[in-house]
Amino acid sequence: MSDYIEPDTPNGVKHHSNTTNDEILSNVDISNPFDDNNANSDFIQTDTYNVSKNSRGTLDETILETLRRDFTEINTTLKKVVYPHFPSRQLLSSTSTMITNESLSSSSNSANDQSIADISANCDLWAPLIFVITYSLCVSHAHTLFSSLFVLCWTLLLIMSLHMRLTKPYENVNMITYISLSGYCIFPQVINSIITQIIFPIILKMAGNRHWSIRIITLLKLITLILCELWSLTSISLVTNSKGFVQIFPLGLCLLGLGWLATIL
Repeated sequence: MSDYIEPDTPNGVKHHSNTTNDEILSNVDISNPFDDNNANSDFIQTDTYNVSKNSRGTLDETILETLRRDFTEINTTLKKVVYPHFPSRQLLSSTSTMITNESLSSSSNSANDQSIADISANCDLWAPLIFVITYSLCVSHAHTLFSSLFVLCWTLLLIMSLHMRLTKPYENVNMITYISLSGYCIFPQVINSIITQIIFPIILKMAGNRHWSIRIITLLKLITLILCELWSLTSISLVTNSKGFVQIFPLGLCLLGLGWLATIL
């Protein structure tokens, strides 16, 4: 009589004693642990090592490639937010038509909501930071006034964003998105600061600081101020779908302060 006791096993179950751990893991896709179809080996061969060059967070690219990618993204956002809203006659006429026509207004609202959604998905603060630094350097001429202008710009951006958030509580847009949009919309004020603080003084020195040249430069500064103010106000009004005196006037006042400082300092 043998003392061996056979273990109880369910019927139909076979032991895989010859299966190694390497054979089991070979059919599992460890590149995507949340994928239910882990036995798909084609995914490993095609997509595991295919890293997109446009994806953020890559450490194997050069500094020039990173800067080129960031400036390309900033320029792409400017094409959506600022560039199309230059205060031309065609834009002003189309804006007045949209205000009087309800159907065009509703379609513009949906388009603006879609643009805000697209920008919200890729909003950043790098462009506002670059614009604020450039504006502060141009207006202060890299002197002690730089820190005051830097803090003033961010304060105005925060005030504008808080104003839009409070006057439009029904929209599902966070504060960071409004700060990013406001920062992009001060791009015309950056252009105004570059023209009035760098280009016009160079022209004035070339003209010899005569009385007629000073008057012409002063007139050109006022024209540049008005154009850039309308450009910034039109951009932020159309992109954020701001309407009415209550929503638009504080935005225009903040932008006018930036433009006026760049003109008189």
